[in-house]
Amino acid sequence: MPTPAKSIGLQLIDGNKNHRTKEEIDKRIKNENRLKMSAENIHPPSWLDKTAKKEFNRITALLLEIDLINDADIAHLALYCDSYSQYLSYKRQVKKKGLWVDNKPNPFILRMKDAAIQMRSFGADLGLSPAARAKLAINLSSNDENEDEEF
Repeated sequence: MPTPAKSIGLQLIDGNKNHRTKEEIDKRIKNENRLKMSAENIHPPSWLDKTAKKEFNRITALLLEIDLINDADIAHLALYCDSYSQYLSYKRQVKKKGLWVDNKPNPFILRMKDAAIQMRSFGADLGLSPAARAKLAINLSSNDENEDEEF
C-alpha cells in the first residue's frame, strides 16, 4: 500500500528523504501555495449540538494558532466533535443506569467504545493525539537542527 502524499513542508521536516533538489522543492512550494485554502470561515456546522459546538470552537482556536486547519477541514473537525458529544451522552447514560441493565451489560458501554474509536481516528487526523503531536515535535526539532544547511 503506497504511503499518503505529504506536503513539501512535512517532507522537509522528515529530512528530505526523497533527496529533492532546491529547484524541485521551490516548484513544489509554488504549486502548494497555489492550492492553499482559506481559514477564514471556520464555524461549527448548524447540525452540531451545543456540546459539540463548544468543543468545535475550543479545538478550532487551538488548531488555528498553529495553522493546522483550514476551511476544508470543517466537516472532519465537526465529525470529531459530534463523536465527542455522543461519547459524553453515552457516558451519562452509563452513569445513570449503571454497568448492568436487566442482568446484561449496559448497551451504552459499547456505544461509548464506538464513539471513542471514532474520536481517536478523527483526532489523529487532526493532530489531536499525543502521538501525532509528538511525531510533529520530533520532526520539527530534526528540521531545526538542519535549518542552516542548503537543500
